[in-house]
Amino acid sequence: MTVICRGIPWRLGAVGRILLLPVAVALTLVACSNNGNRGVTGSVGVGTGVALSTPGSITEIQVGTSVVVTASVTADVNNAGVTWSIAGSAQALGATLTDITATTATFNAPASAVGAVDATVSAVSVVNPTSVAAVTLIVLGAPVMNPTQLFPGNVNVPYGASITVAGGEPSFTWELAAGSNPVPPGITLDGSAAAIDALTGTPTAAGTYTFTVQATDALGRVVSQNITMVVLPEETCLLVGHFAYLFSGFRGGGPATDAGSITIDASGNVTGEHDVKDGHRTVTDEQLTANSTCTNISTNSGQITVRGASGALSYTFAVTPPDSSGNINSARLQLTGSGADSGSGQLTRVDDTAITAAPPIGNFAYGLLTVANQEPATVHTGSAGRFTTNSAGTISAGLTDSNATPALSAATLSGALSAPDSNGRGTATFTVGSNTSTLAYYIINAGKMYLEDMDPTVGSPRSTGLLSAQTGNVAGGSFDNGALASSPSILSVWGAFGSGTDPISVMSLGRLYNGDAANATLDAVLDTSDQDLDFAGVLYSAQKYTVEPGGRGTLSLSAPDVTTRYFVFYLDGVADGYLVENGSGSGNAGLLEAQYLPTGGVYPDTFPGLFVGGTQYAQTPGPIILTSQFTLSFGELSSTYTNGQFGVDPTTGRGFGSLTASGISGTDAALYIVSPTKFDVMTFGTFRVDGSIMWLIQN
Repeated sequence: MTVICRGIPWRLGAVGRILLLPVAVALTLVACSNNGNRGVTGSVGVGTGVALSTPGSITEIQVGTSVVVTASVTADVNNAGVTWSIAGSAQALGATLTDITATTATFNAPASAVGAVDATVSAVSVVNPTSVAAVTLIVLGAPVMNPTQLFPGNVNVPYGASITVAGGEPSFTWELAAGSNPVPPGITLDGSAAAIDALTGTPTAAGTYTFTVQATDALGRVVSQNITMVVLPEETCLLVGHFAYLFSGFRGGGPATDAGSITIDASGNVTGEHDVKDGHRTVTDEQLTANSTCTNISTNSGQITVRGASGALSYTFAVTPPDSSGNINSARLQLTGSGADSGSGQLTRVDDTAITAAPPIGNFAYGLLTVANQEPATVHTGSAGRFTTNSAGTISAGLTDSNATPALSAATLSGALSAPDSNGRGTATFTVGSNTSTLAYYIINAGKMYLEDMDPTVGSPRSTGLLSAQTGNVAGGSFDNGALASSPSILSVWGAFGSGTDPISVMSLGRLYNGDAANATLDAVLDTSDQDLDFAGVLYSAQKYTVEPGGRGTLSLSAPDVTTRYFVFYLDGVADGYLVENGSGSGNAGLLEAQYLPTGGVYPDTFPGLFVGGTQYAQTPGPIILTSQFTLSFGELSSTYTNGQFGVDPTTGRGFGSLTASGISGTDAALYIVSPTKFDVMTFGTFRVDGSIMWLIQN
């Protein structure tokens, strides 16, 4: 019986200890069978002294078969070996470990699996329990079709989509089932020997088409699925309506920002306004000229060009799947231009009912990420705060924290918000002491706005961020320690440590959980990429925090062998908000996002549907990623040009593994499930390659 292989790395650790991520990683999988290797050859894992291997690098096996997993441990002079454990959905069906020794264990696949189920085999060094490695083994049962979600097509626009089978025995034969309706005119079912096939071509006729695709595996088992594909009439642009967008990145090698509010009509004409800032100019409230356009490129991607008197900016975009009404509500952006132009952003449909003749009224929190100067000597800083506004837009009860020089701690903030114009653009003036900053805001909806600093001084810092309404978490709309205790929270941090060119940028992703409101403590796990020395899975136990009624809070994270990190945050809701990292050399700032609680308390490693992914808040000129269609199945991220493999902890939603992008060497990466429609992914930096944080979104 033929087997195929896919390696999925995993990361575990002991509470209060640091798990270092060395350059040489731990799960080594080499050549596979003639049916191909779905994984990555060579070193694909993570680890701190434990390496796992299987004969032929097999990590996918058929039901009722077995495979030996072998562990090797560095610095194990007495050959103490490892302790073994198994977890995952296959275990519930009867998967076991037998013939266990200090260095080997036999994984026995259950006989009853249908489709594909997974089990994670973990090995912990006896000599040093912080040295851990694990591999996720996929058990392949009788084949089943995975649910297929298709973006709608458009006449005369190139199209591509995938159909997949879980389980089964390669090779596969793909075809339309007997009696099936044909695929849409211009579209072809490609045919494949693998468990994935493609619908490709250029549709030539609008309509709704239902057809039946079937796949037959090497054992003659047939599975089929009815698929409906909608082909819309030829359109100039996938995006029609009113949208706000925010871009941050680099032009000419230096930091740049662009925020705007645009309306796209059915002919692809773009009207509206934007604010642009780079190291050489500040263009405030520029009206777009008549030759601003939006055009389609392929299935769910296109290009927007915004033009004003100062020049043009072009963005490639990838839209998220349409809602139940057929509306596309968001997209990822990537700047296109010369080799010195790079960056990314987000675009969101505007709720026009939120645009009124009066300034925004209520309680608000905000966060800003700032990059100043030109490469290579950029300066990264951040700020966060909160305030209340009245019907005149006057700010009261304002507080702000910043790690710029000089640093601010709970400083008094005053100023005002202007009334928005018809596009939803207004200004915010923030005054702290003798310093006043002018920012543009763009309304997305009643609860959220994009922010961009518009200080006209040439070479002044470039800042982008968000302004959002505070909802509170107790009666009366105020906050207390329960705000971080009632839900886990995903922490994202962008910035840099130190100065000069090495390291250029620093990223952190983490999770706050087990909040205890009565004792004001919580636990945390943090992954940090700082280019020369990456820290993976640092675990913190019973960390102290505070939350004030206005939503301002403090948090310190301290663990053995690592520098204590200090944060100030401002909440806009339960476990949501903006944060600034304090301390010598830190210019870091970021977000808190409430993590959803899954049914039964188990975070899956497989999610239905398509995701759109892209770099968020690019801190260095590259590499910048924009991927129009991602899937996550059994911890494997799949797309045309970017792929990753993660072992996902079912109790936390944290995954650890590797990410490979076309033209970019593979790097270790961490994944955090924020919700069923959003994942945060961070790549770890290696020498002269910067880490980055990517958002994968579905709406």
